[in-house]
Amino acid sequence: MPVTENEDLIFALDIGTRTVVGVVFEQLEDRLVVKGAKTLEHQSRSMLDGQIHNVPEVAAKVKEIKLGLEEELGIELQKVAIAAAGRALKTVESEFALEFESSKEITAEDIRTLEFTAVQRAQERLMDQDEVAYHFVGYSTIKNRLDEMVINDLLGQRGAKISVQLVATFLPRVVVDSLLTVIKQADLEVDHLTLEPIAASTILIPQHMHDFNLALIDIGAGTADIAVTQDGSIIGYAMVPVAGDEITEAICDAYMLDYHTAERIKRQLTEKETVKVKDILDQKVEVATQEIMGRIEPKVEELAKLIAEEIIDLNRQEPQAVICFGGGSLSPLFKDKLGQALNLTSNRIGIKHTVDSHYVEGGIEGLAVSQEITPLGIGVSSFLNQNKANFLDVKVNQELIHLFTLGEAKVADALLAAEIDFKDLEPTLGLALTVEVNGEVKIIPGQPGTAGKIILAGEEVELDTPISDGAEIEVEFGEKSQPGQGVVADVVPEIEAKEIEVNNQPVLLEPKYYLNGQETTLDASLADRDEITYREFKTVEDVITELWELDLAKLKQEVINYSVNGKAKKEVFSNYQLQLNNQEVGFDAEIETGDRLFFEFEEELRDSLTVEEALEGMKIESELELIINNRSLEIPNSNFKLLKNEEETTFEAKVEDGDQITYQIAGMTIRQVLNYINYNLSPQTEDKMSLKKNGQPAQLEELVSSGDKIDIQLSNSSTKDKLNANQSESETENKKA
Repeated sequence: MPVTENEDLIFALDIGTRTVVGVVFEQLEDRLVVKGAKTLEHQSRSMLDGQIHNVPEVAAKVKEIKLGLEEELGIELQKVAIAAAGRALKTVESEFALEFESSKEITAEDIRTLEFTAVQRAQERLMDQDEVAYHFVGYSTIKNRLDEMVINDLLGQRGAKISVQLVATFLPRVVVDSLLTVIKQADLEVDHLTLEPIAASTILIPQHMHDFNLALIDIGAGTADIAVTQDGSIIGYAMVPVAGDEITEAICDAYMLDYHTAERIKRQLTEKETVKVKDILDQKVEVATQEIMGRIEPKVEELAKLIAEEIIDLNRQEPQAVICFGGGSLSPLFKDKLGQALNLTSNRIGIKHTVDSHYVEGGIEGLAVSQEITPLGIGVSSFLNQNKANFLDVKVNQELIHLFTLGEAKVADALLAAEIDFKDLEPTLGLALTVEVNGEVKIIPGQPGTAGKIILAGEEVELDTPISDGAEIEVEFGEKSQPGQGVVADVVPEIEAKEIEVNNQPVLLEPKYYLNGQETTLDASLADRDEITYREFKTVEDVITELWELDLAKLKQEVINYSVNGKAKKEVFSNYQLQLNNQEVGFDAEIETGDRLFFEFEEELRDSLTVEEALEGMKIESELELIINNRSLEIPNSNFKLLKNEEETTFEAKVEDGDQITYQIAGMTIRQVLNYINYNLSPQTEDKMSLKKNGQPAQLEELVSSGDKIDIQLSNSSTKDKLNANQSESETENKKA
């Protein structure tokens, strides 16, 4: 009569593509002892590439193994440890960043939110690629950044932004569901579920090798499963859909053999020089093993190349070493071809021939060492309580969630399964409103949101809080952030109106505001990237351009610099007049309330200057006005000279900028005056002449000035008449002139 299974026994089950292996271990204090094992081959293709395709047939094999072991050992098996194929795993690289309102100390909760949100983004990417449902398995961090600087550990650091780059691993739910169905139909209960690569690593990687970068390759019949380890953790998984069967089928095709005969020959290639076979036509032939190896070499090379490509893709470089196990790893030529493909020496490629784990005592009869690694590893994984499987029914916001985890179930696992966005639990920063005011960027900050809460059993909990079957979790989302809002008055300075007088009329100068080129008011609402301009009446220029709508380019001013007899002169021509408080000012003069402004302008600018205008205001006697014998005469000053740039000129000549004007004046004598009026005095006449200037006796050589009165008398009348006649003739000529 079999006894009920006790806690000292572990039943491990490895459901492979070709075989199902069951092992019962006895647990001692520090190791496992193999008490019994049973192996069965599938009679049909009920398993393809590690995935169960015929649940009843696989369940029948499992049940057969269970019953056989129960009978052999006299026990009743109720619980089992199993492993899901690594080839079904999906790894997705993801990045995420969290920004805070200001620099702060980074807490463990910040890091959990950061990492689980990155995992969630990976999950979303995976769901976008196909419609398959996945369980989250785990993740490995590649790189952390603090304010864009790479850093090993974020905890306790200070910064305003943290980010993570990680690789998340997911397992299709159909893989887990089909395994659970098989186990249930075999009248068993899952006690422990791990992944085949994790199980194998417990056997293959001794503690002293945990720091190495290794590639584990499980080469079975239909697939080659790959796992890459770093620092004792598996950082990525991959699968190549070709393996030992490809090599077996190459022998079938070359020699017209059935599958089982070709498989037997493949195992003898390294043991014999020739093999005898009978093909499907019942013809017996003897073939040299070297010839067969030549036929399978292309397939082995192809398999090695595909595996090497996946390893490089996962690891981004060649690993330090490769450990191979599984029946396909025993294929001839494989080790050398893989070394060539990875550019590794042959001593860096290992084919596991022994189980040297100190956790296991004994082996599985009838299986090569490379084939017993996974079932033994499943037992060791269960013994070490690694990745204890949890199947829970929990509620998240009243929604029932069927939860599966490989380790202790936590709140984060439930939220991931419920597709709760972790980012929504963090307080977010409201988007700032950015506008441009007179070319200067202004920012109105948004209102930050509040953090969400996770409630379990009436208490607020964290993401890493453990949960059990039946847990009810309530997620309360915080208030959402609000974008920045404002009106024109919020971004422009306060400007007062000014009351002034313009051309004797009162004027109120009020500031003007424009929103995206259109005049607006102070209470107009703003939108992101708006452009605001405002006009303040600060200077005379502001007033003129507004009231007269005048382009200052039309206001012209020209300056002519010249000199008169070496003295610098300047003439300014302008088509406008501008005064502020009765003072001439420039356009940049500032305006204040109470100011009086006068402004006039003409379209045309007078900008010419004559020599006469340049000399205006100077006492220049180019002609003498004299009274001779009570008659007024204008007599040109024969000693006057007028020069421009050292050349004779006229009063009507135009003065240019930089011209030098010179005039020279010398006085005239009474004799020169008499000569001008055509009266030439003989010596006899001079003796008879009585000459006065301004009523005083005078001499012929005496100088005269404009306004002088000259009286001339001779001793007889004929002479006097002649003098008057000459004077009259001179007046006539002078007038003509």
